[in-house]
Parts: sequence; C-alpha cells; structure tokens
Amino acid sequence: MATVIYDFETSGLNPYHDDITEIGCVCLETNTHYTTLVKPLSDNLLSEENQRVTGITNKMLYKQGKDPLLAFLEFFDYLKGLRCIVGPLTLIAHNGRAFDDIFFKRTYDYLVNQGHTEFDPIMKDIQYIDSLLLSRYLYPNRSKYAMWAMCGLFNITNENAHRAMGDVNALTQIWKELMKQFSSKHHTTDLSEVIQVLY
Repeated sequence: MATVIYDFETSGLNPYHDDITEIGCVCLETNTHYTTLVKPLSDNLLSEENQRVTGITNKMLYKQGKDPLLAFLEFFDYLKGLRCIVGPLTLIAHNGRAFDDIFFKRTYDYLVNQGHTEFDPIMKDIQYIDSLLLSRYLYPNRSKYAMWAMCGLFNITNENAHRAMGDVNALTQIWKELMKQFSSKHHTTDLSEVIQVLY
C-alpha cells in the first residue's frame, strides 16, 4: 500500500468551485514527492488576501504555473507509478474529507472529461484518511485541530505554511505522531483499522 500525504493550495475555500493553484505530495514508502504550481483552471485571478496568506502571487502562477491539464496529468501519472510499484493508494490530508479530497475527485473528473480514463484503476481501490478527524479521535479534549494547532501540540515547525510542500512536510511529522498515539491505543498501525475507527 502506498501512503501518500498531500495538500492543495487553492484560490479560495470552496472545494466545489475554486481552483487548485499548487499541488504537493509525498509517498512515505518511497520517500518521493511531486509538487508544482498550477495556473487556475478558471483563469480567474487570485485575490489580494489569498496572495498574502499563501505567498503565491498571480505573477508566480503566470510565470511558473503549469497548464492545469499538464499538472493534473503529471500528478496522476505520479500516483499511477506509485500504485504500480507499491500498491493501492491511501491519501492523507488534513481536513481532507471537507476540502482536499473533494478537489482531488474534481481533478479526476476533469481528466475523465478530457478523455483520460487511464487512471480509473487508481480510483477503484483508493482509500482516504482525514488526519483532522484522526486528531479529534485521539485528542478529544482539545479545542483546536487545525494544522497550526497540531504543529503546536507536537512542537513541529512548519517552515513554509500555506504552501503545498510546507504543509505536506508538517503533516508528515504530525502523521507520525498520530500513528504513535493510535498504535498505543489500538496496538496496530494498520491503516484499514484507522479507517474502520474513523468512518
């Protein structure tokens, strides 16, 4: 099984309408990653607030961002390669169920609509784990479960918050701490057990 920690930076907080502006992910088993800036699919400009928070500017996307179709194909090709080498995918994102996972499924639908059905096997046996839900389960008495709050709990420094790989690297460290706690509680690190407990 390939355990992939991933994060999208986006043009807004609506996972059904906003654009992906940056992709970041790492596979724990292979220690490989994929990341890229992405030109907004809608061609809409980023707000000043969005640029301030993420540090991703319209100028950066214009100069360094990849065409959405190319970026999404590269991303799914990377995942396809992992599935071939390591096995079926488990995608882990913080607040994934309400945000990143929705963007991910929209991206897949976009590729299918563009005639790219070669990634169907990935989607048939993929699993999703929301590390925010796992944080709530393991630490029920906390009031905050956002990424910054969990970083604070575990004394983790996010070197580049609100950038895809910065958040991926921080979540990778959070995930390791969560799995230590889960193992202590359930005497296993089997991800199917995590999924059974959460969902």
